[in-house]
Formats: sequence, structure tokens, C-alpha cells
Amino acid sequence: MGIVGQSLLLFAVLISGVIGYLVANDIPVFTEVDQTLIYGEWVEQGVPTYAADRFEVRKDGIYIKGARTTSYYEFTGSKLIYTVGNNTYLYTVEDKNTLQREKPYHYSTPFTRR
Repeated sequence: MGIVGQSLLLFAVLISGVIGYLVANDIPVFTEVDQTLIYGEWVEQGVPTYAADRFEVRKDGIYIKGARTTSYYEFTGSKLIYTVGNNTYLYTVEDKNTLQREKPYHYSTPFTRR
């Protein structure tokens, strides 16, 4: 196998690795996700109402107690990710009205749209 063959093989391996990474991390490449699917107020379930975490997703950011805590979030269609201070929050979409909190790691809990 000459230098051209080795180069083509290396290129194929690199492309396969990139595609594998995108698929494994559920990163959309060719589809545009409808961001409005995540909009609304989300309330933690399984805890007393007075202690429940809640947040609201709007076009311009994530709001907690009516105040915008971050203007940047990522919604892939199956995951919602945002950072406030040093904490990164990760939610997995269970269905159109339920998110499952995966991070922070102290516990996993469902949130429903209000």
C-alpha cells in the first residue's frame, strides 16, 4: 500500500471517528431542531411543592424565579444543556412534557411542563 492508499485509509478512519462521535453524543448534523418544543416552565416532581426546583425556557434564555440566569442553552431535540455559575444542568427528554434531570449528579429527578 503506497502513500496514497495510506492517506485514503487514514481519511476514512478520521471520518468514521467523527461520525461515530456525533452519533454517540446525539448531536444533530443535518436536521434543524424546533427550539419551541422546549419552551415553557418546568417543575420538579416527587418533592413537596415548596421545595420543587423550577425553571422556564424562553427564546432568550433560562429563567429561574423570573430572572434570566443564562442566555445560552443548547437543545438537541433529546437533551437540554445549560450552565449557571459552575453548575452544568443536563436534562434528557422523556416525552413532550417530561424531562429527566441527569446533572448535577446528586440525584436524578423528573420535571414536567406546567
